[in-house]
Amino acid sequence: MVSQKKYPNFIWAIILSLIFLYGGSIIGEILTIPLYIVFLKIPLFFYNQNLLLLFLNLLTFATISSLVFFRVKVIERRSLSSIGLNKNNWLKKYLLGFFIGLVMMSIIVLILLSFGYITIEKNPIQPVGVSAISSVLVILFGWIIQGATEEIVTRGWLLNVLSNKYSIGVGLLISSTLFGLMHLSNPNVNYIAVINIILVGLFYGFYVIKTNDLWAVCGMHTAWNFAQGNLFGFEVSGIDVSVGSLIDLNLVGSDFVTGGIFGPEAGIVATFILLVSIGILLFIDKKGYFQVNL
Repeated sequence: MVSQKKYPNFIWAIILSLIFLYGGSIIGEILTIPLYIVFLKIPLFFYNQNLLLLFLNLLTFATISSLVFFRVKVIERRSLSSIGLNKNNWLKKYLLGFFIGLVMMSIIVLILLSFGYITIEKNPIQPVGVSAISSVLVILFGWIIQGATEEIVTRGWLLNVLSNKYSIGVGLLISSTLFGLMHLSNPNVNYIAVINIILVGLFYGFYVIKTNDLWAVCGMHTAWNFAQGNLFGFEVSGIDVSVGSLIDLNLVGSDFVTGGIFGPEAGIVATFILLVSIGILLFIDKKGYFQVNL
C-alpha cells in the first residue's frame, strides 16, 4: 500500500499524465516505423495505406500504457489490480462495458436517424459492408488498445492517485476535466464536444469508483469510438477514420444537434444520452446495486 504522501499532488499528477500521453506517443511512433515497412507487404495494408497509418497510430498507445504500468509497478510499487485491472472475470467485465458503449452510441445514431439528421452515403470512398470486414476487424484491435490506454491514464491512474491523495470528488473532477481538455487540439472541436467528453469522463469515472473496475470502461471507450468510426462511418473526435465501415452514414442539418464533422459525440443528442446515462448510474447506486468502494 502506497503512503498517501507518496502520491503526486494534483499539479504533478496532471503533468505526469501528459508525459505519459505525449511522451509515450512519441516513443510509440518511433517504435512503429519498422512495422510500417513490414506491414506494407501485407496486401490488405498495401491496398489501403490509410488503414495501415491509422492502425499504427492506434498501436502507439501501447507505449503509453507501458509507461503507466512502469510507474505503478516500479515507482509506486503497486499491483495493476490497484488501478482496476483485476484478473477476476476480466473478459466478462470488458464485454459488458463494450456492450454498454455500443448501445449508447447506437441510441444516439437511432435518434438522429429518426429525426432526419442522417443520410446514407451513396458514393463511399472507403470499403463498406462485406468488403470492409477485414479492415473493420483490424482497426477494432487498434481501438481496443487506444480505448484501454486512455482509460488506464485517466481513470486507472490519475483518478486513482488523486482520489487517494485528496478525495474521490477531486479525483473525479480533475480526471474528467483533463480528459475533455485533452481533445481541444482535435480537428473541428467545439465547446459541446469538450463538454460531452467531460461528461463521458464523469460517467466512466463514476462507474470505476463504484465498481473498482477498469475493464468495463475500457470496453465502453473502445466500443464508443469503434461504433462511431467503423460501424457507422462517422469521424471520431474530429478525426477522419474512413478506412472501412460496415455502414457509411452522413450527418446532415444543424451541427448543434448532430455534432457535424467532429462526429456525433459533439452534438446535443449525445449530451442528452450522456446525462441520462449518468442519471441511470446514480439511480442504480441509490438502489444499492453497486458495491460502494470509498
